Amino acid sequence: MNRTTLVLGLVTCAPLLSGDLDRTFQFDLHRVGPTFEGHFNGVQNGKPLRVDLQNDFGLQKDSTKLGLSLEYQGPRFAVEFSGEEQDYRGHNFIQKDVQLNGSTFHAGALVDSDVKLRNYTFNWTIRAFARPQFWIGIDLGARVWDLRMTASAYEPLTTAYVPPVTEKVPLPIPQIGLSTGFNAFDKRIVAKGYYHLLSAKGATYHHAGADLRYFPVRWLGVRVFTDTEKLDVPNGSVKDDLEIRLDRQGTGFGVVLRF
Repeated sequence: MNRTTLVLGLVTCAPLLSGDLDRTFQFDLHRVGPTFEGHFNGVQNGKPLRVDLQNDFGLQKDSTKLGLSLEYQGPRFAVEFSGEEQDYRGHNFIQKDVQLNGSTFHAGALVDSDVKLRNYTFNWTIRAFARPQFWIGIDLGARVWDLRMTASAYEPLTTAYVPPVTEKVPLPIPQIGLSTGFNAFDKRIVAKGYYHLLSAKGATYHHAGADLRYFPVRWLGVRVFTDTEKLDVPNGSVKDDLEIRLDRQGTGFGVVLRF
């Protein structure tokens, strides 16, 4: 079954299944194109990795794939699965040596880069305090960044060409934090906010966001959301020989089916 068939099937069935709004499934298609900044400095898989995504690569947003999300929302708990993908490209003269998967791009080289970021979320919310129009919950789950960086370079002084080099950096991050939400006008307006904080061995992760949904009909709505993540892993903490600092933030829009 392809994506178009799945969406058409959900659109057809949603009006028949949206009678009980206390327990619903929500499927959405969305786009979000966040900024992505940060650097790596150290050793990855026994090879040097030293690059700044902005100062060295000069990354700019290139394209954003369509994101998917499936949620269950109930009176006592909620579950969310989601996935997104963004592409970034850069074209920049570097001012210092850059190292990627054992290859070195020397200062003065013209570097072309391509960075693909896939991110996946699993989140389980336990609504510890619940009222008909308001709740406060505890979030448990995981966030996974699947990062792939590819770069090639032309060095004008030596006329040498460095062929494309690829570095993959998977970043699984546990999600622990608090969330809160409310609804109004017979659940035509539904809002949620959350804040996740993780600290281990000197490394820290902050994840905050807000989500607002409006349903002009009971089974079909639109959403706007904002999301900010900051990951700071000092050398010698979680990664023995690698310092990581990443900052990702953006605003997205989507269409939601509620059934």
